[in-house]
Amino acid sequence: MIALSIGAAVALWAASEASADTIHKSVAGHRFEVPQDYLFDAPIAWLPAPESDSFTFLPEPNPNPDFIPEHRFVVQPLAGRCSGGASEMMRVACGQEQELVAATPQYERRPNELGSWSSDLFIVARDARSQALRRQQVAYCQLLEPNPAMPKPTNLCTTVWSYKGMLLQFKFDEADVGRLQAMKAQAMALLDRWEIR
Repeated sequence: MIALSIGAAVALWAASEASADTIHKSVAGHRFEVPQDYLFDAPIAWLPAPESDSFTFLPEPNPNPDFIPEHRFVVQPLAGRCSGGASEMMRVACGQEQELVAATPQYERRPNELGSWSSDLFIVARDARSQALRRQQVAYCQLLEPNPAMPKPTNLCTTVWSYKGMLLQFKFDEADVGRLQAMKAQAMALLDRWEIR
């Protein structure tokens, strides 16, 4: 009898979590009930409009909707994005190259051919066999001057990775690169929690 009551309480709690405070989203065959205060759907003038089969969410509710949050995750289908000539990051996301991992990762920013406002961020690790240093691109970054939406200058970086047939894109300040793996894990945990099974 007690087990039945606990089970009923859990079912009621789960049903209340998927109430009017959530919005249904579908990406790559996955269905989610996302809490409304985690969604970010405000248009950003200099970015393209999101595709209809994608959505953007935050790692925590946005405390100030007048500002662009520092951390945003875009969820979109991976299918059709793995063509030839992709960046090293996309080749890793598409499973065409193996991801370079390190127990205590070091990161290095290098300028790229786009100009002084643009750079690439690399993980640097020692190869276990040859002991040679290897670099692998983990993000591309662009320097943004202060503006009304982002009051302090920032080196805004974007990384991508695949998860369950979806492409996840994460925007973060370069100063937060040490938390990159933890933030990715948090994003995947939130998606798992919100997914309708």
